[in-house]
Amino acid sequence: MFVLQSASHGGVQINLFEAWGLAHKGKATSDDTFNLEDGPEAYTNLMAHTKLTSYVEGAREVYGPEYDPTTQPIDLEVVMRVGGGKKHGRYFLGNGSISSSRNLSQIRAESTSGSPAIRKRPVAAHHLVANLQVICVSVAVHISLLCLQ
Repeated sequence: MFVLQSASHGGVQINLFEAWGLAHKGKATSDDTFNLEDGPEAYTNLMAHTKLTSYVEGAREVYGPEYDPTTQPIDLEVVMRVGGGKKHGRYFLGNGSISSSRNLSQIRAESTSGSPAIRKRPVAAHHLVANLQVICVSVAVHISLLCLQ
């Protein structure tokens, strides 16, 4: 999958993070480009944007605010921390393309008070509920404004 992404973008080498993001934007043969600023509507899966932004936030917590994940290899410890470990044996991001000999309990044991937090894995249902709440509020405001006219 990721080899196709690189081949379809003029042979330009892209790293695993960028390839994973592009793979969730559409077909490998499409002309999609990867941009960290793209919103959730740019992705074919609601959780893809959440996973990408969670990883970037976690990596910037470790490496600083100027960290660019498109120029660095994926940090497996950051993936484990932002994804709450491996759920059902799968990594939070880039599952089949990465591997680590360390597990979450080892990372937790080596953590200090200054280490980035180990987060709970986001669940798609939580995002759907949040989106529905926003839609309901905006519809209610719109109806209220119509009634005032």
